[in-house]
Amino acid sequence: MAQRMYTIGMAGHIDHGKTALTKALTDHDTDRLKEEKERSVSIEPGFAPLQLRDDMEVSIIDVPGHERFIRQMIAGVAGIDAVVLTVAADEGVMPQTKEHLEILSLLGVTGGLIAVTKADKVEEDLRELAGEDIRSEVQGTPFEQAEMVFVDSLSGSGIEQVRSVITDILDRLSVREARGAFRLPIDQVFSVHGQGTVVRGTVYEGQIKEGDTVQMLPLRKKGKIRQLQRHGTRVDKGIAGQRLAMNIGGVDREELKRGDVVVSAEHYVTTERLNVVLYTSQETVHTLKQRGSVKLHLGTAEVFGTIVFFDRNVLEPGEKQEVLCQLVLDGPVVTKRADRFILRRPSPMETIGGGWVLNPNAERLRFGAYSINRLQQEKQGTPEEHVQEALREYKWLSSEQLAKETGLLQEDAENVVAELLQKEQAKTYDNGRIALQELYDEYMESILAELRAFHEQYPLRSGKNKRELSLFTSGALPKELAERFFEEAVEQKLISRQKQYAAVFSHVPSYPEGWERRMEQARSSWHQDGIAPRPWQEYMDEQGIPKELGNEFRYALLQSGTASAMDDRHIREVSKLQEAKELLRTSHPGAFTLQQAKEILPVSRKFLVPFLEWLDEQKWTKWENEQRVWRNPNDNRT
Repeated sequence: MAQRMYTIGMAGHIDHGKTALTKALTDHDTDRLKEEKERSVSIEPGFAPLQLRDDMEVSIIDVPGHERFIRQMIAGVAGIDAVVLTVAADEGVMPQTKEHLEILSLLGVTGGLIAVTKADKVEEDLRELAGEDIRSEVQGTPFEQAEMVFVDSLSGSGIEQVRSVITDILDRLSVREARGAFRLPIDQVFSVHGQGTVVRGTVYEGQIKEGDTVQMLPLRKKGKIRQLQRHGTRVDKGIAGQRLAMNIGGVDREELKRGDVVVSAEHYVTTERLNVVLYTSQETVHTLKQRGSVKLHLGTAEVFGTIVFFDRNVLEPGEKQEVLCQLVLDGPVVTKRADRFILRRPSPMETIGGGWVLNPNAERLRFGAYSINRLQQEKQGTPEEHVQEALREYKWLSSEQLAKETGLLQEDAENVVAELLQKEQAKTYDNGRIALQELYDEYMESILAELRAFHEQYPLRSGKNKRELSLFTSGALPKELAERFFEEAVEQKLISRQKQYAAVFSHVPSYPEGWERRMEQARSSWHQDGIAPRPWQEYMDEQGIPKELGNEFRYALLQSGTASAMDDRHIREVSKLQEAKELLRTSHPGAFTLQQAKEILPVSRKFLVPFLEWLDEQKWTKWENEQRVWRNPNDNRT
């Protein structure tokens, strides 16, 4: 089974053979729309599985090459691990080749190869000239050292070499983090008759399985995964790096769109204001003024907004530079620190630049040096700040994972962890993972507040069912970490546990204020009636206890194990049942009949039969030869 998951893009100018090369590599035609077939032009990104090795699972995204579909191109390449840049041998580098190359560079895509397509159409000397032209165009980009392969998709020339080079590139790349919270930006939404809503996308992080509950952002609506598919094949889970189709229950097709994000946790930020590091394009020709209109491409989302500068009022064109600034958006996006983006001008259309998110939850800042210094601090940060930020996001990580998430050397990450442990700002667990002390403190504050509120509402109950505690059900913490925190709280005697119920350690079940005397009198009457109680409501009516409060009283007695239900109307005190059991066993230590039981326990058949059935349920007796036989005491509960 494949252990390494990758997604690669097929980019380049229109009619430079991207779709043909994809088909030659995968035997799949990625032009699926009627308009694409008729016009031989890719309009939407197409997807196909690429078979390389058994330990690799690779998907190809064939993105549109026409300038009119540049936004679809950006949505397609968002989240890819590597790229095949296609350049036709008979035309060479064209405008969209350059724009795609720039967009890929701005998105931080560094792994890739250059496929010189339609190679059989030109003579050998023209191939060499085309190769030299391409090399000169990619100078100063992440692709200047990329391997170049001459290929012809119709004859099959060079196809196996492309496969080999792609394999070598992916071998040099690290796999995405499959642990942590799941995130999938949606690039396609549709419905299937009889199945409901289906979304597709590339899994950025984490993993998901059938039956899991997910949240759609920024819609903030939850749904359940009914089915998962990868390239038309049903699977039980999806992992970071894979293309995935998800059939989601609980949400309508009309509620979702490309750019929305499917997540499995609560900590992803939905924002309309973010601080960014912007690397400008030297290909721009228009000035961008303070608070000028921009279009942000983030993941698969496309959102209009304005740009806010803090050290200038105008961004001059044609100069490659780094700018720390803020984006104020017209609608919400889902992002986190270090996510890559592309920034374009709505009109006239051109790529302004791209970069990465500094702070996804930014505050309004004023023009001037103070704000620039603040953004510089956000950009730089200390190793300790980066470690703490990673632990706040992923909740608990090993030192190896911390090194990967923060970009620190392994030794530096371990040194930061050691310092945090020494200052008692973090705690470590036997599985090698580290969590911040503040996370445990927040957990305890939240859980104790929840339990105190529960005790105030239900003072008679021994505690709240642990499975109903919000931090075990909300996804705010990984389940295993929540369990560790809970056990630690029990050990520290902050929380008490009785079977499946949790309570504040100091909690003692008590009567609600003002009802103490009446409830105690009702309980005394019930106690005196032993194993032949009256309907519970009669005790409540005698003391003028409201039905709702009486039902709560009954539930609390059953929950604590003080009472046992006979039927919907009657409950019996367990201590009285135990007394009756001992009396009967002393009188008939081997076995007894119904008549003999009636002689010892002078109650009607209405109460005697349920009592004998209780003995059977509790494994004290068993029915044998028309009588009940006492079980071996060593097999019984005491």
